[in-house]
Amino acid sequence: MSRVPARPTYDAEVLLMPLRGETTHAHALFKRTYTFDRNGRCVLAPPEPLLHDWRDPAVERPLLGGSDFWLTKPRTDLVVQGAVCAPEAQQVVRMRAGIVIGSVRKEIAVSGPRAITWRSGRPVIGDPAPFTTVPMAWSEAYGGIDWRVAVPGAATMTDNEKIEAAIRTRFDHPGMYPRNPFGRGYLVETGEVEKLFAPCLEDPADLLTADRLVIRDPATWWRQPLPWCLDWTNLIMFPRAGWFAPSVEPWYPVTDDATLPEVQRGLLPADYRSHRAEGVDLRFFQGASHGLAIDRPATGATLRITGMHPERTSLDVVLPPTQAEITFVIEGRSTRTAARLHHVVVRPSDGVLTLVFASETALARPFIPGIHKHIPVAASLDGDDPVPFPTPPTARERMAAAQSPKTPA
Repeated sequence: MSRVPARPTYDAEVLLMPLRGETTHAHALFKRTYTFDRNGRCVLAPPEPLLHDWRDPAVERPLLGGSDFWLTKPRTDLVVQGAVCAPEAQQVVRMRAGIVIGSVRKEIAVSGPRAITWRSGRPVIGDPAPFTTVPMAWSEAYGGIDWRVAVPGAATMTDNEKIEAAIRTRFDHPGMYPRNPFGRGYLVETGEVEKLFAPCLEDPADLLTADRLVIRDPATWWRQPLPWCLDWTNLIMFPRAGWFAPSVEPWYPVTDDATLPEVQRGLLPADYRSHRAEGVDLRFFQGASHGLAIDRPATGATLRITGMHPERTSLDVVLPPTQAEITFVIEGRSTRTAARLHHVVVRPSDGVLTLVFASETALARPFIPGIHKHIPVAASLDGDDPVPFPTPPTARERMAAAQSPKTPA
């Protein structure tokens, strides 16, 4: 069933954590939706619902990218979704797209589809085909999985071990490019692969060349180009996956010194592995691509997006208010908090921008959903009417409902 926004001008969710047992904290999430005109002026619009609830059992968490339901983020994620659009819908073979806000800049080299073929035993990247649009998606960036790479020990596995390995290697395979398993162009083994294409989205400073196509040793994956995109990253991508726990590593772990491109370019701190938090590091919840987890942008700041609007080569969007106040009302007592801005998501072709704000507060006493009949917890955004915590039925109420006679249809 689709989610219905909580209010006419925003969606909201009030949660108690932890999810099981006695709760200690109340959390609140609020999502505002804006449309913007040709001058980049944002106007509050009918709200889009909060998306991708990680609590939903139907959500396949390893494939979850952006979620409006993460409870805390150290910085603000900046995300651009949609497609690269050729100027005036005229076919091109190459162009640039990107985003600029203040001192933050990210540019993407875009090319049409390029087939990878073999000539005299060597791979060759073909000329780009003309295009009018290319999805701004990780499937168009460098990466992928070379399924030809053997799983160590596969030859001597029992049938049950092979089944277990098949399940495990769906998201962790020795031929997987850890930075982006969903992309194109990653080859470990030599030899022709049918319908293989080079990436359409690339870092202009680190383009894929024919001499870098086949790496031969899967342990050297880290020497390959960084995948470049403006959309949400995925939970299983390196380095994001590693923030989940110190034990989470790619199939072939890497060094954390200056030989790693992410460290060289300041995208990861040196010795990051030894400074990871025990348990889940908060950086795990940052879903923006490299360079776009930023300090909170100021209200009125101009966000310039190039190459992603069907009618305009450059689009300037003036950010709406990026500050907000969330007030918790718990057993009649109010606690005002300054909200964090978790993310800014822009869809240039749709003329839509969304903001998600979040905050939390400690509970004076624990509540147990499913046990307590009344849980008087609510939260409001900028002084609006509070949104209540959706108290679930108690265990006794659920049992009574299950035992009550059914009314004939």
